[in-house]
Amino acid sequence: MIPPKKKVGRPPKKPALKKRSISSEEKDPVKAAALKEKIISKKKVLFTEIDDEITGIYDKLKKYKMRNIYIVVPKRSIIFQSIVNLRILKRKAEDLEKNVYIITNDHNGMQLAQRAGFQVFDKLEGSEHPSLVSGKLQDDQMKISPLEASINTYEDDTPTRLKSKKISIAELIRRTKKQKNNPVKKLTPVQRAKSRKKKEKNRYVLVSPNRQALTILITVAVLLLILIVYIAVPSATIKISPKSNTISTSANVTLAEAASNQSYLDTHPVNVIASFPAETTVRKTVEYFTTGNKFQGKNATGKITIFNTSKNEWPLIEQTRFQNADGLVFRIQQSIKVPAASLSEPGKLEIFVIADEIDAYGQIIGDRGNIEPTKFFVPGLSEANRQKVYAENTAAFTGGETITYKMVSEEDIEAARGKMEAELINLAEEELQKAVLKMNQEKNIQLGLLTGAGAIDIGEVQVYVDESLVGQMIESFEVSGEVYVKGIAYNYNELVEILRNKLTLSKSPEKRLVKIDSDSISLRLVPIEEGDNPTRQKVTATIKGIEQFEISPDRENGRRIIDNIKDHILGKSVDEASTYIQQLPSINKVEISSWPAWSPNVPTVPDNIKIHVLEEF
Repeated sequence: MIPPKKKVGRPPKKPALKKRSISSEEKDPVKAAALKEKIISKKKVLFTEIDDEITGIYDKLKKYKMRNIYIVVPKRSIIFQSIVNLRILKRKAEDLEKNVYIITNDHNGMQLAQRAGFQVFDKLEGSEHPSLVSGKLQDDQMKISPLEASINTYEDDTPTRLKSKKISIAELIRRTKKQKNNPVKKLTPVQRAKSRKKKEKNRYVLVSPNRQALTILITVAVLLLILIVYIAVPSATIKISPKSNTISTSANVTLAEAASNQSYLDTHPVNVIASFPAETTVRKTVEYFTTGNKFQGKNATGKITIFNTSKNEWPLIEQTRFQNADGLVFRIQQSIKVPAASLSEPGKLEIFVIADEIDAYGQIIGDRGNIEPTKFFVPGLSEANRQKVYAENTAAFTGGETITYKMVSEEDIEAARGKMEAELINLAEEELQKAVLKMNQEKNIQLGLLTGAGAIDIGEVQVYVDESLVGQMIESFEVSGEVYVKGIAYNYNELVEILRNKLTLSKSPEKRLVKIDSDSISLRLVPIEEGDNPTRQKVTATIKGIEQFEISPDRENGRRIIDNIKDHILGKSVDEASTYIQQLPSINKVEISSWPAWSPNVPTVPDNIKIHVLEEF
């Protein structure tokens, strides 16, 4: 509605200003402070790290002008390790005239914070947290809207009333008409000249710049450009490998025979899997090579001279042995008496000798008996008497010839029997594995063979060999045998799933399971006691895996670690940054590359630092 027109020529009267009376609340200092608190329209939600200390939190509090600050503290935070830390924080907050509230899910931390005098909440939003939802802190007058997800501060931007007088549409039309009715007066030539001089007086005059000032300006501009490039251009790429370690876990598992325990297995009991009997007969035939030898050659012969250095005649019986240093043995063919030594020389006697078939070490002599002149001793005499009686040959021995044939001995028969028994027992597990593989193909399931001490039942070994071969001259002969073996096959996939779940529960909360080594599964049988069901075999199963610290930027804990690394290495040298990161308990290896190459420090801008997490295990 357009207001009625006012009479022309009379300006509207200004309304009289009324004096505002001072209320009793403003006179009272206590109530005045309360009113001052009502107008506070900002609050701050501060998120802390698990390793943030009191000094760091205090430094952050000083930066904010807000009076009401909510601190979100994670579980197992350092500040919850002692109530002294919280009391210090409380006193520092009071010195800054700030209201600090604690938000945490750490039950121990909640108790300590309450004892220190803080008001504590267990979550950020909800009806049980009025300070962030309705805005009520210490009174019911303060109004604060809920926080948005993208920001953590709230400011009151309520429009205020203008103090100047509003202009109506009629007044605006009236002013326009007045300007049209009062055109600009035309100026005389004198007035135009004065106006021109006045404009020329106020005109800016361009002068050539001072060379020194221009040089300084350019230098400052170049320095600023270099500074901007130094800060904005450098970047760093950090490759970190999380620390990993091997963990193992064990579980007690019952292998229930499926045929006898089907109704029991249908109830799906915990840590019980189906088993099946695995049995086979192991048969084997091998060729055994004869080790016995039969000599068919000729023995070497020759003459030796026997010396006697004693003062008495020395008798020697038939077949007395004479041996050289190589172990070759020769025998005399008759009994003799070697003369005693005279005053000038020892007694001498030349005698005919024949070589034995084998030497002192059990080897065939044969053509090795054709020896050149050498010395001999009598092995049947004592060491002292060997110095008194000895022999030499002056001419080489001749006639030795080596011809041998392989012959089956009793030792060969026994050795072949023992070898066959050992091979059958060694083949027991291998043949059972083949039987289990055949069962997998027939039943289309994944079975594994239970191995280990006592897991495989081996029957009596039967060995077949012809004992009448003893004494026969043959190179080799056949030996065969068989044995019945029995084992237990179990559902391999179900066992792996049980151990996988147990291993997942065993890992640390801040780590993730990166590998499960199925090949490391080992089973240990638990002996069946009296009264136990013989169709249910208990075993202790063990498996190994690799756990690694979770530093993925997609996870909250990983983002916290990455942000913490960036905060601590900004502006530091590459060596200092590398040393700091390497000392973190969650880091195994770190590699930092900076660009450009001349930049010795890590950038001061967090966005210029790129962190790549490598998975190595």
